[in-house]
Amino acid sequence: MVYKIGVDTIVRGLVEIRLWFFVIVFLWFIVYILNALAWKVMICNEKGEKKPSFAFLLRMTITGFAINYITPFAEIGGEPYKIMHLKEYMGSIKATSSVILYSMMHVFAHIIFWMISIVLILIFYRLSWAPFVLLSVLFTVFFFAVLLFLKGYRKGMIVRTFRIMEKIPFIKKWARQTGETKSDRLREMDYHISHLHTHRRSSFYCSFFVELASRFLICCEVNIIMFALAGMFPELHVSFLDAIIITAGYSLFANMVFFIPMQIASKEGGYMLAFETLSLPSSPAFIIGIITRIRELFWIFIGIILLKTNREKLKSNYIDIKNGYSE
Repeated sequence: MVYKIGVDTIVRGLVEIRLWFFVIVFLWFIVYILNALAWKVMICNEKGEKKPSFAFLLRMTITGFAINYITPFAEIGGEPYKIMHLKEYMGSIKATSSVILYSMMHVFAHIIFWMISIVLILIFYRLSWAPFVLLSVLFTVFFFAVLLFLKGYRKGMIVRTFRIMEKIPFIKKWARQTGETKSDRLREMDYHISHLHTHRRSSFYCSFFVELASRFLICCEVNIIMFALAGMFPELHVSFLDAIIITAGYSLFANMVFFIPMQIASKEGGYMLAFETLSLPSSPAFIIGIITRIRELFWIFIGIILLKTNREKLKSNYIDIKNGYSE
């Protein structure tokens, strides 16, 4: 991709961004605020329990995503970190349920975002029959995924997940033993998961719309970068609708290759594929990918700083887990 676009073009694009980079960084700070707010809304504390502050949840959100960015597989490294710190407020079971709930909401909102993007493509863009069929199939798959998530929200999903894992080679023995020895804990986590959708439906929808709003706010990143690169590509106009399609296409491609650490090459390739799908030149797409990668490194750095400030507390909670006080 570097050979195709040219090093000079890439370097010039990075120079052109200048102070607009800090606008992008601030944009993602707002995104993290919305993520933390969505998490805050779904947390239900009983009387007498300490309530995690919004600042605490924001710090956990930033640090959790920073760890996820550099996790070699499936981007799930930040979730245990969140549980370790949140358990001091509500215990290990409710902390685990809360983190799982937010992870489900994060993925659920992303799927809805993809579905909305597909509808927008089908309405506002002329497609040949092959892309039309592919998008229709994807929409159908996402639709059934939404039904699966709603079922998980209504009845819980932990116990059911362990039953499925009992049929998978290499882990079925562990899953069966864990399911038998920790059945009460797993059922209790399922109860806390289903409680949000069943008894606190307004909180469920509020959390969902806040998380979905963050998906659309992220789309502004493409518009900001293209505005900064207007001197390089004066004839190129990318509307907010284009930005939605580009962001959805890139994120879908990147999630399909989730096993690649830090989405190396897949991020840039996803942007290029999205631009080419809209019949736009691929050069700015690659530059956008590089700039967003630098933005990720910036927030990873911030997350590591926050992680260091909690290092002693993390060690204490980790010792508790090793001693069997938390699962």
